[in-house]
Amino acid sequence: MIKVFAMCLCLGLLANASFASDDHSGHSDDLLLLLQHKIAITKLQKALPRLASIEQLENRTRQARHFKTALPKLKRFMAVPESRYPNIDMYAQSLQSRSALLSDYAQLLLQFHDHP
Repeated sequence: MIKVFAMCLCLGLLANASFASDDHSGHSDDLLLLLQHKIAITKLQKALPRLASIEQLENRTRQARHFKTALPKLKRFMAVPESRYPNIDMYAQSLQSRSALLSDYAQLLLQFHDHP
């Protein structure tokens, strides 16, 4: 009976660990997608001044699509609570990283809106 109880307890702990890693992988997946969009938008913005007017319109349309996809992910990425981190140091590091990413996106949005 004790062996059965111990096995059930271990299975329960493994299930909880599995859910925690799934939650974290979603957060990591969001980060990878956000970085991909950030790089794509940056490249598009750098190319914009050298393009003809019709190409500029297409470039800005592509930037807008990237923003439309990335910003909901950014909102979700920024909302991860302290309770998801094993200690305060990891949470503090995460806040710094998220702050830097948010700042990067703010700069990209400003650049997007500065060019008509």
